[in-house]
Amino acid sequence: MSLIIRLVTLSVVLAQMACHSIPQQGETMPPEKINIEKRAFYPTIDGEWIGNGISYSAYRDGEHPDMQGTTSKQHILQDLTLLAKNWNLIRLYGADPQHQQIVEVIREYNLPIRVMQGAWISSHHTQQQNDEQVNNAIKMANAYPQIIVAVNIGNEIFVDWSAHRIKDMDSVIGYLRKVRANISQPVTVNDDYNFWNKPRAKKIAREVDFIGLHAYAFWNNKTLAEALQWTKHIYQDIQQRFPEHLIAYTETGWPTSRLYDKSFEGTLIGKAGEKEQQIFFQQYNAWINENNIISLYFTAFDEQWKGGDDGPNPEQKAEKHWGLYHSDRTPKLLLQ
Repeated sequence: MSLIIRLVTLSVVLAQMACHSIPQQGETMPPEKINIEKRAFYPTIDGEWIGNGISYSAYRDGEHPDMQGTTSKQHILQDLTLLAKNWNLIRLYGADPQHQQIVEVIREYNLPIRVMQGAWISSHHTQQQNDEQVNNAIKMANAYPQIIVAVNIGNEIFVDWSAHRIKDMDSVIGYLRKVRANISQPVTVNDDYNFWNKPRAKKIAREVDFIGLHAYAFWNNKTLAEALQWTKHIYQDIQQRFPEHLIAYTETGWPTSRLYDKSFEGTLIGKAGEKEQQIFFQQYNAWINENNIISLYFTAFDEQWKGGDDGPNPEQKAEKHWGLYHSDRTPKLLLQ
């Protein structure tokens, strides 16, 4: 075979390979073919690592996500000034006027805080509502590139027990691709370990820059004595499943109140209280600092609107009491 024929043959083969690996106009590349170039998630201020962060919701007593209006900027400034004493990275859950105000306050007052910006998408929303959250997250990430250091699409939207679970995984992949195509920050999905340890999670992992992991020893019926070791084990398990991904602990914590009745919450064996929270936090905090694990501890302030008001003693429900501060912004034992 002459050299010219060989070169022509090689060109044809390469062209055929390209046709199989590059989607043509109007086609979508199958998820198994996607290999994104991951963007690093290493939050810093002036070169100093600030990966030990906290989740933040600005709602005060009597406020909630479905209310008209937003929390005042004065209250938000009070909150962020308080949080900045201990944390320089916060996680926000939605992309709406309430959350935009938080980022505005950070910029207006030049606060030393960076943000993991969320887009709250849900099976209870219309597509228009979900689209709006995603589009707003893109706008915010581009408007505040020095403050927003990562974007998260969805919160616990894939784990089986989620009340707002989204079954159409491809629709979320579409959102992830849209967001990554329109911003420069790393993008993730934050979900429970009982999603990330399932085979179907690989489809999402291929689309994200890092993995946002949730794991609660309390909700998984562990005692306080078992809690840290279990929390470490979950992290190590997910890291082994996704060795090429950075794993960030984007939710974990310990409540300071709980029900002791015949409900699911009442049957758990972990004791709740400020002393118990202090023990868990101090152990967990030492571990993540020692290993430079990015963490968004849950959460800054108690949220009285959560968990509902049904049943006896609803004010004692754990959902209302994960904060390191009470809902009136007074510190719990850990911060006293």
